[in-house]
Amino acid sequence: MSKNVKKISLGIIQIIMLTLMIFPRIATASDIASSVGSGVENRLADGGYFELGASVYGVNKIDVRQTSHESVQPSLLISGMYQYKGLFVEMIHQSQDGINLGFNFWNSQNWSLDLLLANLQSSWSRSEGVDPSMLNEAGRNAYLMSEESLYVGAGFRATRYWGERYVFQYRLVSDYYDDQGILSTARLGTSWQVRNWNFHALASIEYSSSTLNSYLFGVSDEEATDLFPEYQPGSSFNYGMELGVAYPLSESFVFRAMYRFKILPDEVTDSPFNQTGYVSFFNASISYVF
Repeated sequence: MSKNVKKISLGIIQIIMLTLMIFPRIATASDIASSVGSGVENRLADGGYFELGASVYGVNKIDVRQTSHESVQPSLLISGMYQYKGLFVEMIHQSQDGINLGFNFWNSQNWSLDLLLANLQSSWSRSEGVDPSMLNEAGRNAYLMSEESLYVGAGFRATRYWGERYVFQYRLVSDYYDDQGILSTARLGTSWQVRNWNFHALASIEYSSSTLNSYLFGVSDEEATDLFPEYQPGSSFNYGMELGVAYPLSESFVFRAMYRFKILPDEVTDSPFNQTGYVSFFNASISYVF
């Protein structure tokens, strides 16, 4: 699929989701970033919320293909979710799991099981219709710099709740957009309140299949150059920790700040595209909640 078609597809999906999410706010079950950040009360209720605001974020440069990288950048904040009779759509600010479309098919007092019909995350893709063996060294270097693409997966998500403070979530998805492979995560989060400040902590383990790592970080024999030598990674696990805080400035305005640190596995750091052994990410925002 071409780069323009991919951008159009993502744009259409975002427009549909934004249209669905403009409804009165009701707390619902969701992506663990929402559950641990705002509590789990009324997690089965129909409804949703929508947020619009501004944020600033800082992240270290991880990959040589990030040619437009800046250490600190402002951005528009668009966040929200909506659930109706089990069907849900999620685009959660500060989430590590992208955009989700799915169906909640089973619940108990402590468990929730979801079918993920589409999980959208950013990815890399080489130019289509190009035979790298026909390119010279400079041409293959340019080809390997790739372009932004989408990971669109389907799978399931299981969430376990302990009271109002603790949440565990396991997620498994497999890409059906470009056959990029399997991505799985396990996360444990907790939240607590100090006066009007709402804090949360989140620990993560993420599994990437060898197919996915090869797609994102590998270089085949026919693509290899002196700058990007042949590299075929296996499957991997990475580990991360997140700390965050939210403070209500008024009935409708909310301040949030979050810091996330992730240790990258050897399968990523050994790639000729990689530039660091970790990801350090900070975000601060002010948003209006509808």
